[in-house]
Amino acid sequence: MPRKVRRATFHHGDTKRAAIEAALALLTQDGREALALRTVAERIGVNHRALYRHFASLEAFKAEVAALGFGRLADALEEVSPGQPRALVRAYATFAFAEPHLYDLMFSLPLRDWYTTADGPGLAMRRVTAAAVAAIGSADAQARVFRLWGLAHGLIGLYRAGAWRARSDRQAIQFIAGLV
Repeated sequence: MPRKVRRATFHHGDTKRAAIEAALALLTQDGREALALRTVAERIGVNHRALYRHFASLEAFKAEVAALGFGRLADALEEVSPGQPRALVRAYATFAFAEPHLYDLMFSLPLRDWYTTADGPGLAMRRVTAAAVAAIGSADAQARVFRLWGLAHGLIGLYRAGAWRARSDRQAIQFIAGLV
C-alpha cells in the first residue's frame, strides 16, 4: 500500500504577537468596527480557530490590543514633568489624535472590569493613572486628573464628531491644553 503523503503543517511562529500587530494595522486602516478574529487570522495566514489558543474571545483579544494602547499612552504621559498639567493634557490629546482608532478601542471597553486585573490592560491603565497623577504633582492630584481627563476626553470626542472646529488637529490640541 502506498504511503500517504504527509501534508506540511503551517506554523506561524509568534501568532499572538502577529495577531496584535495585524489588529493595530487593521485599526489604523479600517477603524475598530472592522476588528474581527477572522479578519486578523486571514491577515496573518492562520485559521481563526488558532487565535483561540491565545485569546479566549474577541473581547479578550480587544483587551490585549487595548493594553498595548494604554502602554503607549502611559509611555507618553510618563515623559511629562511633575507639576505640568497642561503638558499632561497636551500629551493625552496628542496620543488621541495620533492613534484615533486605537484610542476609540481603548475607551470602548468596560475599563472598570479591567482596572484591577494583573493581565489585560489593567497594569497599563494603572501606569496611565500613576503618570497622570505624577504630572499634576499636587495634593488633590487624583481629583484633578479625572477633571482634566473628562475635559480632554470630552473635547476630543466633540472635535472628532464635528461639534467644534479648528484649523488643524494640532490647533485643536493647543486649544484643549490651553483650557487647563
